[in-house]
Amino acid sequence: MGIFVTRVVTTMTDALIDRYGAVVLDVDGVLMRGREPVPGAAATLSALRARGVGVALATNNASRSPEDIAGWLGQAGLAVEPWMVATSSQATARMMRGGERAFVIGMPALRHELAAADVRLVDAPDEADTVVVGIDPQVCYPALRDAAAALFGGARFVATNLDPNLPDEDVPRPGNGAIVAVLRVTTEREPEVAGKPGGELIHAAIATFADPSGPVLTVGDRVDTDIVAGAAAGCDTALVLTGATSADGAAVAEPAPTWLLDDVSALLKPPPQ
Repeated sequence: MGIFVTRVVTTMTDALIDRYGAVVLDVDGVLMRGREPVPGAAATLSALRARGVGVALATNNASRSPEDIAGWLGQAGLAVEPWMVATSSQATARMMRGGERAFVIGMPALRHELAAADVRLVDAPDEADTVVVGIDPQVCYPALRDAAAALFGGARFVATNLDPNLPDEDVPRPGNGAIVAVLRVTTEREPEVAGKPGGELIHAAIATFADPSGPVLTVGDRVDTDIVAGAAAGCDTALVLTGATSADGAAVAEPAPTWLLDDVSALLKPPPQ
């Protein structure tokens, strides 16, 4: 797939998004930049929904529920309903089997999704069929020790995501990938990953659409997570330049996105001829 650059234009006819029936949007770097919305993101969301385009959000965030994320975005002026949000916690729950016993490192949002999927949460490592690892700012050595013990005992290894760090006001803070790395090094085991760059999270987002009227486009700001995940799910992809990827980085992106856009509002502008 080649890269196509969308230029700034003013017409709303023959928009790029008209080629698709639905769109899956990343949050950080696409709709939000830190605590502030990306300019034009709120109007774009409203316009997409007014056109009848299916809109879903796919985020590697495993610490918040869809309700929390929708509320946070609403405070920033973005009209988002909880049912539109797919999190890596939900994608993790989709990977689990009913009745499976899980030792969990993670926040209440992750535990809630697992319990709702009929996963039994256990505290003893020798009772665990699976170790599930999500972000937990209060993670402690005993929890890591017990998780490692379960993995050494043959438990399945599942991670919500492998994000190495998370944006913060001053400097990035350790992400779930840092917690997972401790267990990878300790046990020499590799986890199954529910969130991006795997395609399961995109499939969870697509599941929110009742019946897309056309192909699904995924939009993100990172090649190594968003674009790889979209491709893994069999979708066309669009890379925006409002987040982690610069124009220079996009020029050598591998895999190459289907579209390269200045920002999310370019979805409402004509594609290049």
